[in-house]
Amino acid sequence: MPDLHMQDIDGGWWMLDAFDRKLPMEAMVIAQAATQVAQRYRVVDRSEIYDGFRLRNAVDLLRYAGHTVPLGDRVRLLAALDENGSLPFADCLRVLRETQPVAALASLILQGLVEVELDDALIGPETMVRRIRA
Repeated sequence: MPDLHMQDIDGGWWMLDAFDRKLPMEAMVIAQAATQVAQRYRVVDRSEIYDGFRLRNAVDLLRYAGHTVPLGDRVRLLAALDENGSLPFADCLRVLRETQPVAALASLILQGLVEVELDDALIGPETMVRRIRA
């Protein structure tokens, strides 16, 4: 059984296996089964998982997954982003007063209320934060 099942932006379905230590012994069987149900299969290369900044940033953010952001902080940050369009991470931290600023901002990113670029660099003071419109 593949590790992941996903849909790409063109609507195509994929079965993906994340790189382990070796190629799944049943890779050809899985690939044939995927074709039979109009899907594609591939083994994700180790470099796609471990190279770059995305995984490191995700690990940093996930540390704060259980953090609750008080209403006042959420409203203040979203209002500041509405007013300015986007703000550097460090400036967003100054708006948050009721709780731990980094934890609150990370939680809002994980909740999908604001976004940062995860692939360009490690999240830092200059990382731009943008509001996500629902």
